[in-house]
Amino acid sequence: MENGRARRVPYETLAVTAAVLGLDLPLRTFPAGEPIRDAAQVALLGRLRTMLGPELRWRTEVPLAIPGDRRAWDAVIEGRGWRVPVDAESRLRDVQAFSRRLALKQRDDRSESVILLVADTRHNRHVLRLAGPDLAATFPTPGRQAIAKLSNGERPPGSAIILL
Repeated sequence: MENGRARRVPYETLAVTAAVLGLDLPLRTFPAGEPIRDAAQVALLGRLRTMLGPELRWRTEVPLAIPGDRRAWDAVIEGRGWRVPVDAESRLRDVQAFSRRLALKQRDDRSESVILLVADTRHNRHVLRLAGPDLAATFPTPGRQAIAKLSNGERPPGSAIILL
């Protein structure tokens, strides 16, 4: 394995080896067929959609503008001359990982701002309180202000975390 000669190494072997070395072994998967979301995420996105001004356009599962890239935004809100991508999280787990994932998608898609849509649960509020200072610079627009702007058909002034 170390010399790159092992053709197939079971994931379990990689995980044990990584653990012994004090490393994390991330695993990322992407849907091969039709996009599937869990019911909680569908409901969360639906709640945001009902709050949008009628002149705004709403699209779901919008691929990044990079040929061959399998990443997608959960939704994109479009107004006259602007667009804001949305990523939805029904249960926050690793704040650092989702922040990094979101920042990379935002950079690669060349999006000026992004909305992180989070289910309003006790667990998620607790996680966000703990991570608040680290997220403040990345998401400077208060969620309520972002919702007010979107309800009026306007673009929020910057990235925001919206709890619904």
